[in-house]
Amino acid sequence: MIGRRKKASPLPARVYEKHGSYWFVDAARKWHKLCRVTEGLSALYTELAKCTRGSNEQPTNTMPALIDDWMLKKFDKYALSTRGEYRRMALFIKSEFDDEWLISDVKPVNIARFLDKHFETKPNSSNKYRAVFSLIFAHAIRKGLRETNPVSEISGAEEKKRDRYITDDEFAAVRAAALTGRDGKPTDSGPVIVCLIDLAYQTAQRISDLLALNWLDVSDEGIYFKPAKTVNSSGVRLLIEMTPDLRETLDAAKAGKVKGIGPVICTQAGSRFTYSGARSAWKRACQRARESYARKCKEDSTEASAIYLRGMHFHDLRAKALTDKQRVAGAEAAQALAGHTTAEMTAHYTKSREVERVKPVAMLRISS
Repeated sequence: MIGRRKKASPLPARVYEKHGSYWFVDAARKWHKLCRVTEGLSALYTELAKCTRGSNEQPTNTMPALIDDWMLKKFDKYALSTRGEYRRMALFIKSEFDDEWLISDVKPVNIARFLDKHFETKPNSSNKYRAVFSLIFAHAIRKGLRETNPVSEISGAEEKKRDRYITDDEFAAVRAAALTGRDGKPTDSGPVIVCLIDLAYQTAQRISDLLALNWLDVSDEGIYFKPAKTVNSSGVRLLIEMTPDLRETLDAAKAGKVKGIGPVICTQAGSRFTYSGARSAWKRACQRARESYARKCKEDSTEASAIYLRGMHFHDLRAKALTDKQRVAGAEAAQALAGHTTAEMTAHYTKSREVERVKPVAMLRISS
């Protein structure tokens, strides 16, 4: 017997996974095969739309129906990593705004209570969920299901500006830790993760663009980037010129199984590294580096720093690269490397991390 789900599911209402396929169960409890699970959720939503088109099987005025339609209609324009993040967040929203919630019934106070309940001490997460709510209700307005966006009446949470700067010593320690596991043996993915780290610093590009990089984008001139984040805004394109250091990093990336037109950052099997896989490898390398540092401090009977090799995000490599570039070549060079349209955007990365270097006032010494 098919009843109401007891736990939130990433699947639309009346859609179930069975024997490796997705199925839709209509009001008469008849099962309709949609697609194989391996084809992904995009194929699921496409087939579901065909299955329910012209029928009244699926209610369109509930929050879950709105969220499902938003994912079906809007997800194609987002990067794969963004889709995964939005899908996870949408699932969590659906866990509270279930079939009993009509789209027209949701008020600003309901969203505010949701954000305060789950993210009162996490302003960054609160603002991300607020942004997803706004996108969902903007879609509702476009479909004529609402007149106003309730999110517009809710102010965002105040976030502390991130100022973490990865020092050269920390950078070297994480690179070394990526190559060796806790057992002291070389890690299988170590060399490719080090290449990813080096490319992130040398090119100052985002992790999503580095993971999407193919060998067809590499030439004797340099590396061609078309950042996915700005493709619908500034549309900037970058050619980062080839240097001996950059060539050395790329040659190291070729040590694995390389396909002529495949990804530069690839697994041992030659497939593309996923965002979650790369981020997890970075976190593990940071943890091993910190553990190694703590052991050395204990052996030397010295006090370990509370912040050294802690609180480092992969995205901080972009901030380090731009800060170092600005220090050496100036703000314009850093802006060009980042692909930013304005100096203010680059300053967002560098200003809080740049340290003003000044000389002390000379002492006035009176000769006796």
